[in-house]
Amino acid sequence: MEELSEPLENYIKEIYELEEIKGKAKVTDLIDAFHVSPGTISKAISRLEKMSLIERKNGLKLTPEGRRIAERLIRSHRLSERLLTDMLGLDWIRSHEIAHKLEHIWPDDVLEVIDSKLDKPSTCPHGHPIPGRKVDLGILLSEAGKGKYKVIMIVREEEWILREAERASLFPGKEIEVIDRDEDKVHIRVTDKEYVLSIPMAKEVMVSDR
Repeated sequence: MEELSEPLENYIKEIYELEEIKGKAKVTDLIDAFHVSPGTISKAISRLEKMSLIERKNGLKLTPEGRRIAERLIRSHRLSERLLTDMLGLDWIRSHEIAHKLEHIWPDDVLEVIDSKLDKPSTCPHGHPIPGRKVDLGILLSEAGKGKYKVIMIVREEEWILREAERASLFPGKEIEVIDRDEDKVHIRVTDKEYVLSIPMAKEVMVSDR
């Protein structure tokens, strides 16, 4: 089989994460995520199909082998983030950037040691589940009515999203209250402070009603 390059690994990871959140991945999702042309995505998809790592079934789906590779990479990435934040004290933006490099280098036995030292966390710092560990999903903050909620996860881990989430103290596990909303904004209260989020930002925060 053709060697799997790092860019192709990134496409597999993104498809996995889209399936995790949305149930399926679409070509347009990949274009939006990677900010590349449709032609570039089309070539990558064709290569992954030839390698029997994805298939087109009502969108893009990972094959069992594609899922195995994705889960191994994502487990490594999310445990790396936990290591960097929980044990080394890095912020969740820098830890995400560094974890992209670390995810490719850890041997399986070292990952097991890291997992054990971290007491087998259920999620990464942004709330995404470690593969094999279940996290109940909720609704997007953009869809939430007035009331109290708990933050489950930050959906996409882009820098601007994480910075805005940090500004508003929207960390997984944090209790928040939606106090008002209109067509383009959601007004929330977090620990006696009030914040206004744009709808695009509110779409990046998943919450539960506790």
